[in-house]
Amino acid sequence: MNIFPKVGIENIKLGMTGSDVQNKLGVPAQKEKQAEEEIWEYDKGIELSFQEEDDYRLSSITVIAESALLDSKPIVGITEEELLDIFPSFQLDEDFKEDGKSYYADDLQIMAWVFEGEVFNIIIFPEYDEESELPIWPK
Repeated sequence: MNIFPKVGIENIKLGMTGSDVQNKLGVPAQKEKQAEEEIWEYDKGIELSFQEEDDYRLSSITVIAESALLDSKPIVGITEEELLDIFPSFQLDEDFKEDGKSYYADDLQIMAWVFEGEVFNIIIFPEYDEESELPIWPK
């Protein structure tokens, strides 16, 4: 599974509607509805977030599959040290001690969560317009 920063994964693009996603991936294994968000889980190791503030368009993609590749290199399952060596744009965002650490690559709009010394998952976000703070959906 290839990760495209600010765009998505494979043929799934940020900004897609739920029906567009279902046409590509089928029905999710599980759906969770929260106050202002709907999360769809797929068996392929991805979770898709549809936010109310984005008119329930695909707002972020969480990848837990170790088959995921960023720049043709594995990212999920690598060590914290490997993350920083292989992908130097990631900077420590927050250290939650025993609950893990979050790293963020601003140029990629990707967050990496490290738990027990390994990248547990990554979250792909769209680029945002600095003035309006609205997402810039990929074409």
